[in-house]
Amino acid sequence: MHPKYVIKFGQSGDLVFLIQEALKIKQDGVFGHSTKEALRQFQIRHKLKPDSIVGPLTWLKFGLNPLEVDADTDITSSATWIKQYNLPENEYVNEVTSKKTIFISSNNGQHSPYEVIDHWAEDQRGRVGAHYVIGGLPTYVDTNKLSNKDSEYDGLILQAIKDEFRGYHLGKVRSRELIKKSISVELCSAGFLKENNGKYFTWYNQEVHPSQVIRLDSPYRGHRYFHKYSEEQIDSLKAILKLLCNKHDIVSGNYFKDIKYLENLSHIGISGILSRDHVRRDSISIFPQKELLNIMNDL
Repeated sequence: MHPKYVIKFGQSGDLVFLIQEALKIKQDGVFGHSTKEALRQFQIRHKLKPDSIVGPLTWLKFGLNPLEVDADTDITSSATWIKQYNLPENEYVNEVTSKKTIFISSNNGQHSPYEVIDHWAEDQRGRVGAHYVIGGLPTYVDTNKLSNKDSEYDGLILQAIKDEFRGYHLGKVRSRELIKKSISVELCSAGFLKENNGKYFTWYNQEVHPSQVIRLDSPYRGHRYFHKYSEEQIDSLKAILKLLCNKHDIVSGNYFKDIKYLENLSHIGISGILSRDHVRRDSISIFPQKELLNIMNDL
């Protein structure tokens, strides 16, 4: 939650009026001693930490969302370019937690974000899923001759899980806190490729058009050829990362000079934008495409 929505003693303004209304006490818009004590008693009754601070869990008990309170119906102030395609309630963890890290990864599979989310909803692995999915291009198309049908999902962002909740998206890591306090963004990409007689194939043996193949100067985790992230995907990734950093007051950090496993990050509290590969030795998720590294270092 952005710090401006964390309300405490000494503050004043419209949000304090709402808090006082929820507490059924005199409304003067000033968070003074009487508001502090009324809030503490409210938190005790609802089995919250009695710290007299209005954070995500206390807002939830009030039945209020400060983001909604700030919003209006003016579409110029809303992220309407993000489409809602939510997982069923039993397919994610319905627990509110503050967020301090954003993890980006790829699905190493199909290009449709709808199919990715449907797969999470229908598989038997439990509450696995990412918050956001960015669609891509079918592997077989020539990027120089794209039709509207070919590019219908390219750069399209779907939200599968609300920011305050979570799905299991990192796999085997040493700390549950990494998952609880992170937001996940997944790019639709076939991932690493195999070369055979001048042709390129995914790990599931689907041929990839040469216009969508990138060859790295140096192998990344044993692979030199990858399914290229499209321009639309890169633009959408940059937009969603800027939005999330601002919304949750996350500073991007400086982890994308290189994408490599950082052992000390896999089990301690961290903040910033990372990839799954930063916290897993066995992962081949986000590869170091130049355009992707450029936007990470610009954030």
